[in-house]
Amino acid sequence: MKTRFLSSLPGASRLAGTAALAAAVLAGCAGSPPVRYYTLVAPPSASTAPQTATAPAGYMIEVLSVSVPPQVDQPQLMLRSGTGQLTAQYSDRWSSPLPDEFRDALSDVLTRRLGVPDVRVVKPLGDTPIWRVLVDVQRFESTPGVSSVIEATWRVRRDARDRSSGLLCRSRVDVPVAGGLGPEAAGGRAEAELVQAHQQAVALLGDTIASAIRAQGKSATPASGRVQVLGCVND
Repeated sequence: MKTRFLSSLPGASRLAGTAALAAAVLAGCAGSPPVRYYTLVAPPSASTAPQTATAPAGYMIEVLSVSVPPQVDQPQLMLRSGTGQLTAQYSDRWSSPLPDEFRDALSDVLTRRLGVPDVRVVKPLGDTPIWRVLVDVQRFESTPGVSSVIEATWRVRRDARDRSSGLLCRSRVDVPVAGGLGPEAAGGRAEAELVQAHQQAVALLGDTIASAIRAQGKSATPASGRVQVLGCVND
């Protein structure tokens, strides 16, 4: 009798429906795979240690905001297939927006290689010269089990008021995935290997940009055989 009375109360069926919906949502969440987060900033290692300098550099750098293609400017890793199809990996995401990840990773590489600070972290003192780095990424391809490909146009220039030292270049970096695992690999292993290849690619691009700063904006030297400098002009 009591059961019939409760079910006849206004809104009882609506409350029951809401409870059922909440239970379904919780059940769905419980069955969802865990989200894995990745960064382009490589862990410190001997290969990223600062180079030994015979004298203080006497300048600082400023890595400006980086632009990336809109199709990969997503929270998820966007994987490319051999047919050119892009697939969003909802369980594998960047720890921050991809342009920020790229800028932070590039700044980390340049400050380590050149042994100088980025003015976004340390304010310049007095009239300390500043080399500004601007990068526009046209290709950021993630092909599981194959390679990381980055193509970018970049510019280095010493202070906006100094037009005598500037270089505008276009580079391509192609780094194979170490383990060669395809997208069917379980537990995010293929994605982790791909991110490591991306970290190496950004490091090689950073090394190439660092060579231009060392050369006072006169030339750029590819960091390895995996880097192509497709052309440079004094800017």
